[in-house]
Amino acid sequence: MRLKHIVLISFLGLVISEMLLSCAQIVAPTGGKKDTLAPVLVKVFPQNQSKNFNGKQIELQFDEYVSVDNIQQQLSITPNLEGTYETKILPKGARLTFDKPFKANTTYSFNFRNTFKDMNERNPAKNIRLVFSTGNIIDSLKVSGKVINPLDKKPMMDVSVGLYVYTDTLNPKKIKPYYFMKTDSSGKFNIENIAAGKYRIYAITDNNSNLLYDEAKELMGFVKDTIDLKNNVDNLEIKMAKMDKTLTKVLKSRNTANYYLIEYNRGIKNVKIDFNNQKDSLVYQQVDNRNIRIFNTINNSTDTIKVKISVTDSLERVFTHDQKVKFKVKSKKDDGVKDEFSMKIKPSNNEDIDLKEVGYAFTFTKPIKSFDLNKLVFENDTIVKVPITEKNISWNKERTEMKILVDAKKPKELVRVKMQKGTFISVENDTTNNALSIHPIRDVENYGTIAGEIKNPKKKNFIVQLLDEKYEVVQKLDNISKYEFTFVKAGIYYVRLIVDENRNARWDSGDVEKNILPEETQITKDKIKLKQNFELTGYDFTIE
Repeated sequence: MRLKHIVLISFLGLVISEMLLSCAQIVAPTGGKKDTLAPVLVKVFPQNQSKNFNGKQIELQFDEYVSVDNIQQQLSITPNLEGTYETKILPKGARLTFDKPFKANTTYSFNFRNTFKDMNERNPAKNIRLVFSTGNIIDSLKVSGKVINPLDKKPMMDVSVGLYVYTDTLNPKKIKPYYFMKTDSSGKFNIENIAAGKYRIYAITDNNSNLLYDEAKELMGFVKDTIDLKNNVDNLEIKMAKMDKTLTKVLKSRNTANYYLIEYNRGIKNVKIDFNNQKDSLVYQQVDNRNIRIFNTINNSTDTIKVKISVTDSLERVFTHDQKVKFKVKSKKDDGVKDEFSMKIKPSNNEDIDLKEVGYAFTFTKPIKSFDLNKLVFENDTIVKVPITEKNISWNKERTEMKILVDAKKPKELVRVKMQKGTFISVENDTTNNALSIHPIRDVENYGTIAGEIKNPKKKNFIVQLLDEKYEVVQKLDNISKYEFTFVKAGIYYVRLIVDENRNARWDSGDVEKNILPEETQITKDKIKLKQNFELTGYDFTIE
């Protein structure tokens, strides 16, 4: 009996111990309101708007524990510092220690943006900005505005807008701005506490965060006139563009047994190669906007061939250079190592065509050595054969694109294109395969029209472009005051106007060295939603 009591007491003790342990277990609270309050700045040294400050440290403390995120990227200090600083993270803030004293009689502005956030919900402290002066005056002028992409009129975020103290030799590639600020998500900037004086304003995308303009990699925008700042300047609009004027040069070259390849540092429009010895003439091709390819069509791997190459870039500048071309010795393994040969036909299979004219473009990945038009057959409604002669065709200079304009004799339903194997033979003896492409006749009711009028009292040259939802050009018209885009598929569109000041039939991005702004553009603000068999009008523009 006594043994039973001992066992029962032991069991009860064990149960009570477990209950006490479970009661003491710490469990994270559930539910409750989400913390939406941002940290509040409660102490700052020096005090905001202080004068005659001569220290080398600043400190900020908040009313709660905070995290300090990427302060080197978030913090904007104007005017630009000559030295550097070290950051000490405090439980409720941060302390910055500078290696050089601040300039005398200068107003400094520290904008911390989203540097400080609370520990739980990551709410950023808002409008954390510290201003002090090392003299007895706080500079109070400001410059504000907006940065946009002129091709779609959209705001540009994180662009560095800088004020540069004006000199005759000012060069944003080599000189950093005295004051600067990055644009917000709306493309807006607001540079405050500026001293009176003459400034130039430049904006750069500043991909490497060094506050220097790298024209090969960064976009640029600027205000055309020097600003003599005596009062606040508001509502500036800065248009960003790629103003790359670096000279063309050979980036690299390489050779194989079959090809000699050259790559340039910037885009090229066309190429011309002169061979010093005509018997060494080889076939060459511009592969894309940066690369050219010379074919080893004479199987020469021992001699060095001297050539003179002239390339024209997008700015119509011609770069000419001498090049020594030599191919690798060809082995049995190399005989089969050749680039792929393929062809594209436009319009593509099953794409409908316009009755006004039936035109085709054949694009090849290698130059064509020979072709046989007897193996290329056009048929109307699968019955009537349309003859093709050399009068119907045209080639580009490198024989990589052939265009055919066919008198289709008004087909009722479709046009069919049949191509036999061997119709086209490349310079490396590749051949095209059998191909069949069918094209229904375009039904007007499946399309829509977008139209408008250009008011142009000063008779300036202009271009009107129809853009798709991705701002890609679908159609374009030059100098047509009452314009009309026809056979437009149902979808979302915009219309863009370009004032072609220099009459070169394209938009020009400007030239910072010559102080030339990007050419003026206008674009429809709202999306144009086009349905089948609809005609939308009234998309008008005025050129001032």
